[in-house]
Formats: sequence, C-alpha cells, structure tokens
Amino acid sequence: DHAVEISKTSEELSQKKLSFSGDAQKEIAVAENALREIVDLTFTAFETGNTELARKVEPLEQVIDKITAEMRSHHVARLQAGACTIELGFILNDLINCFERISDHCSNIAVAMIEVAEGEFETHKYLNAVKGGNDEQFRVDYEAYAVKYHLA
Repeated sequence: DHAVEISKTSEELSQKKLSFSGDAQKEIAVAENALREIVDLTFTAFETGNTELARKVEPLEQVIDKITAEMRSHHVARLQAGACTIELGFILNDLINCFERISDHCSNIAVAMIEVAEGEFETHKYLNAVKGGNDEQFRVDYEAYAVKYHLA
C-alpha cells in the first residue's frame, strides 16, 4: 500500500510538473537509501530466520524516524525562506509518512521474529529494553546507521 502511495506521489509530481528543491531531493535520496536497506535487511532476516540480522532492523528504524523528523524541520525552514511551497510540503509529508510506515512495518516483522525465537511475546518490553540504552549492540548499530544516513 505504501509503495503504491509513493508511486502516486511520483505521478503527481510529474503531472503537475513540480520538483523538490535540491536540498529536499538530497534528503529524500538519503531516506530512500535507508528505506531500501531496512526493507532488504528485513526480507533477508525473515527469509533466513536470522534473528541476529533482525536485531539490526530496529536501530535503522530509529534512524529513519530521526531522518524524517529532520526532513520535516528542514522543510519548514525552506518554506519560511521561500525556497519551497506549501503544495510541495503536502506532497513531501505524504512521502515521509510512507517512509515512516514502511520502516515501522519492518520493525514489527523483525521484533515478532525475535520474540517468537525467544518464546517471548512482549513487544513493548523488548523495544523499551533495546531503546533504553541497555543494549550495547543496539547503540553501536544505531550510531553506525546515523553516520551512514546523516542529512547534510
């Protein structure tokens, strides 16, 4: 569903002969690359049943959340500077929402894999533990993804 929405967004831009600013395009490219990686990571983990690989999904999902929040903030700054339009802002917001939802679905799949493998079914407990700073590997992976997918 979200891929279809992304496709519709692309069609809308084309039909209306609109384009994002150079800065927005660079940010979208960074987000798209992170999104490709999280989808590939999730599929590979799921297909192989590799829970260690699945554990790398959540740190990347958190980085994607950070990227999308920064994209929204940067858009507001561009809007205030007159470098972007409200119409493009609505389109960008739709795109960002799709990115977030896709990464959230990847997280849900990975966490479910881990929980099933461990015989636990407390998703919130798991997520709170890894995000709470008690998981060294999560922190290491998060920092590596944050560097890899840094917005300029």
